Amino acid sequence: MLTVFTTGGQLTAFNNLSNAQDRLGDTTERLSTGLRINQGSDDPAGLFAAESIRGDLTVIGAERRSASAERYQLNLQQSGRQQATGVLQEVRGLVVEAAGDTSTPEQRMAIQTQIDSSLDALRQIENTTGVSFSADLEGLASGGSANAVDGDAAAAQEVVDNEIDALTAASAEAGAYEKYTLDVDEQLAQDREVVLARALSETVDADFAEESSNLTKNQILFQTAIKTFGVLDRTRGEAILELLG
Repeated sequence: MLTVFTTGGQLTAFNNLSNAQDRLGDTTERLSTGLRINQGSDDPAGLFAAESIRGDLTVIGAERRSASAERYQLNLQQSGRQQATGVLQEVRGLVVEAAGDTSTPEQRMAIQTQIDSSLDALRQIENTTGVSFSADLEGLASGGSANAVDGDAAAAQEVVDNEIDALTAASAEAGAYEKYTLDVDEQLAQDREVVLARALSETVDADFAEESSNLTKNQILFQTAIKTFGVLDRTRGEAILELLG
């Protein structure tokens, strides 16, 4: 139905009613969603800023996931080094035992079997954790130049000691990297994430107390606009009837 307003007062009253209804609708939407910005028209600049912040948060999230994966691999390798060091300590004891004057050929052969099993364990550690070992360790295997049966015992001890020292140094380096690089970077990322999350909340979240107050105010304005428009509309009708009468 086409509505025709015959007076400026009626048009003003209708506009006031429409504006009051829009404001009431906006306030109700903010309270129901908890957001100050529900569409671009609410605050174009604020929406742009919010999307920029969300982009930064996405980047930080990806960086933290990458750091977590790196930390996992680092811890896995640290565990591998600890296991390998224990195995090598046992191998060193076997090498010393085999080099003793009282060891018999049969005993040295039995010791070599244990060393071969230990080398297999080291290969398994290498395959599962990514920890690498010196190729010199292969000299301790059966038939190698530093085997326990008829190889160079002094060379065998030196190879094992060097490998233990290398693992210890690698563990220390990895620990320092985790503490002074990964931990620091993670803390900085967490701090930045908190700041950005707060900024995003301040940009897009509705102020519940303020919007609750606005709701009450806009409800009153809307009811007042309805009454005003209704009075003017009835007045117009009465005036028309009076003219016709």
